Amino acid sequence: MRLYVTPASPWVRRVRVTILELGIENRFEFVQTRWPHSWGTQTVTMPADFTAATPVLRIPALVTDDVTLTDSHAICDYLNAEFGNFRLLAREGAARWRALATIAIANGILEAQIMRRAELLRSDKERSNDFIAKMRDREFRCFAALEEDLPNFGTIFDLAQITTAVACGYDDWRYGPDWRGEAPELAAWYDSVAQRPSMTATSPAETPQR
Repeated sequence: MRLYVTPASPWVRRVRVTILELGIENRFEFVQTRWPHSWGTQTVTMPADFTAATPVLRIPALVTDDVTLTDSHAICDYLNAEFGNFRLLAREGAARWRALATIAIANGILEAQIMRRAELLRSDKERSNDFIAKMRDREFRCFAALEEDLPNFGTIFDLAQITTAVACGYDDWRYGPDWRGEAPELAAWYDSVAQRPSMTATSPAETPQR
């Protein structure tokens, strides 16, 4: 299987952590993509193989012999089903819906983080500080909601916890520790799971530039 990646993307990190937690890293060819900073506001030209894999031009993208998936949740769901015996996300029932409820909130943070980043890549005269503040406020509301959900976290580092941890880690890396004041118990939880090998091996870094 071929997986298109970049170290700055929380969506990619979510998939890579899932792969490591399932112990299937040796099944993949990881293809490093390179992005100019203009990705935030402009269509960028990418290599033909990447464009063929993901016409929406976003990462991660997974190419297998049977299917091509261009959404991180779809990729994680596929890996969990095909290689994880549904260990990281229940196949059906109440446990699945509870996990998806948590994932939806954590995904909301990831979306806000990326939109905030794209806006910050605009020039000063084009940038909307109101929009940046809106995305920051959305992140903080969602972090607070995830803190309320902490008592429902189980002992397995499942896809809901993976997505939550990736969201916490991205804010720490890209925007600093302000979110921690909104959710101190979540921050303490994150500091613990951040020591997992799958997390330390996927620490974010700036995307290579073309």
